[in-house]
Amino acid sequence: MEYLIQNVIMGIAIGGIYGLIALGFVLINKSTGILNIAQGGMMAIGAFICFTLISKIGVPFVLAIIMTLFISFFLGLVIDKALFSPLIGQPLLAPIMMSLALLFILEGIVLSIWGAQSYSFPQLFPVAPVAIGPFVLSHELFFNFIISGLLLIIFIAFFKFSHTGTKMRAVADDQQAAQAAGIKVKKIFSLAWGIGTGIAALGGISLGMITMLFYGLSYSGLKVLPVIILGGIESILGAIVGGLIIGVLESLAGIYVEPYLKGSKEIVPFVILLIFLVFKPHGLFGLKGVKRI
Repeated sequence: MEYLIQNVIMGIAIGGIYGLIALGFVLINKSTGILNIAQGGMMAIGAFICFTLISKIGVPFVLAIIMTLFISFFLGLVIDKALFSPLIGQPLLAPIMMSLALLFILEGIVLSIWGAQSYSFPQLFPVAPVAIGPFVLSHELFFNFIISGLLLIIFIAFFKFSHTGTKMRAVADDQQAAQAAGIKVKKIFSLAWGIGTGIAALGGISLGMITMLFYGLSYSGLKVLPVIILGGIESILGAIVGGLIIGVLESLAGIYVEPYLKGSKEIVPFVILLIFLVFKPHGLFGLKGVKRI
């Protein structure tokens, strides 16, 4: 039983990071209506930038994260202005294909600059694990779970109570009505891309610290798709709950299914995605569209 609980705790910790990455995806989708498939690429770029600042340039850990956030935010603004603003009013397929192309471009940038080899963040925390009663977590996993939880609370408070967050929610609900009310919709789009890219970078740093930095890290970001489908693509709460559920299921699959079916840990999130698309496509907290005849 203790072994089961231990793995559930680890799944929750990793799921919190998945929830943080999904939050950036939901933010961009809610504000702009764009399904950003390139979220994983943004995550990988942010992680490698932070790694370079720490290990190659010698920037202190906290300052490196702050610098990465600024760089990622600026990158998000550039992506919006250069790639997605010109697509406003175009068919839905156009921004989807643009985000897919952006994913491959970002992966190519990672490959051309950092190569295909794996990297590890410098040892920033004690080697001894954190004990929670009879259960243990690595300092990296414990730290990133706490930070992810705090950031999720901060972002929820930002969207709910801040003036800018209210504008972003208004744009998400009805872009035309928000524009008629004097809200600069294009400015909100850029802000959503900037914040969403920054969140993706934080998620990449978190995953990179508990695993490895490698060329395929962007594919780990694709696990955000099952998370948001499970939770509901428009729901911030759904991103959090979906991340925790996917994290726990992935962890349990790793100990109970993986020994008998290799690769099951990696495919379980996408099996969940298929199940929800078939039986509950709006997710646990998604909004159902109403059609009037």
